[in-house]
Amino acid sequence: MSLEQRISYTRTARYYLSGEPFVYRPYLCFVLHGYGQLPQFFLRKFSALNRSDILFVAPEGLHRFYLKGSQGRVGASWMTKEDRLTDIADYIGLLDQVAYEVIERQEQPYMKIAILGFSQGVATACRWVAHSKVPFSHLINWAGAFPPDLDFAKAHDRLESIPVDMVLGRQDEFISNVQLEQHLRFLKDKDIHYTTHFFEGKHELNKSLLEKLLAQIFPANQDL
Repeated sequence: MSLEQRISYTRTARYYLSGEPFVYRPYLCFVLHGYGQLPQFFLRKFSALNRSDILFVAPEGLHRFYLKGSQGRVGASWMTKEDRLTDIADYIGLLDQVAYEVIERQEQPYMKIAILGFSQGVATACRWVAHSKVPFSHLINWAGAFPPDLDFAKAHDRLESIPVDMVLGRQDEFISNVQLEQHLRFLKDKDIHYTTHFFEGKHELNKSLLEKLLAQIFPANQDL
């Protein structure tokens, strides 16, 4: 016989910032890494954009593992299929704590707060936006999809008030055209409004398109 028991405990999680936390910036953007990535390296893609008016925040998934075998490079994951509901509740709680800690450090309120999820981080971002009270103003889903088990009826009002960008490389090796069309039809059935963006590339961030999207969401602040 196997009798499952539960226990809650305190653990330490990491997140990374693109700059000093107490320096005023009008914009805040959370960036959620994909499967097998680490946030400090994922964050480099955003730090290289030369947007000093945006504070980028990269939290880390709660599960770290060796990418190959039992040694060498390490990556992180947001969840697996095992005990998934507990993992979802845990990472939403973690992300909320990170957000409120970062927001409270700045004396002036942020003008806009956006979130970008990449690959596995897309489902994480969608769940967080749907269940959190953080005042997000924009959601970018890059190379990933809304989780089909999301409670869309409960989350609809929240998602309806937040613009959603769906971004995909035309040569993405993990998402076929058929899968994309099926997912976009699924979103329309759920009455989720979105704008699609494509670039020539694979399962990756595209710098020029990323710069363009961020410029639209966060107009450059000339005072900084």
